[in-house]
Amino acid sequence: METKHTPGPWYFDGHGAIWRRPPSDLYENGGEVAGDRPIATAHIGWHHDGANGYPVEANARLIAAAPALLEALQQAFDFPPDFFDRPDDELEQITVSGRHLRMVRAAIAKATGEPA
Repeated sequence: METKHTPGPWYFDGHGAIWRRPPSDLYENGGEVAGDRPIATAHIGWHHDGANGYPVEANARLIAAAPALLEALQQAFDFPPDFFDRPDDELEQITVSGRHLRMVRAAIAKATGEPA
């Protein structure tokens, strides 16, 4: 059974919540849009007493970038079902186009919060 995910894009609000729309669109007349809930929330947590909390902002950015990362990889590497049945030496000779590299770079930049 194939599991579906909430379609992207997803957006990080700067406070650990990941939304289906830009955070600036979440409020109408000073209140939340009815029925809108975060897709995911990254909270500060600890492995054990005295440990540092998880990097919430970086984790939330990565979660928010998941649909873009998946789409970039799927489009950049649209392989036929038997593609990886080739010998390793053939696979090592395959190159990736500049357009595909730009898509992957943009998705990685979204996940890391760095400029594309």
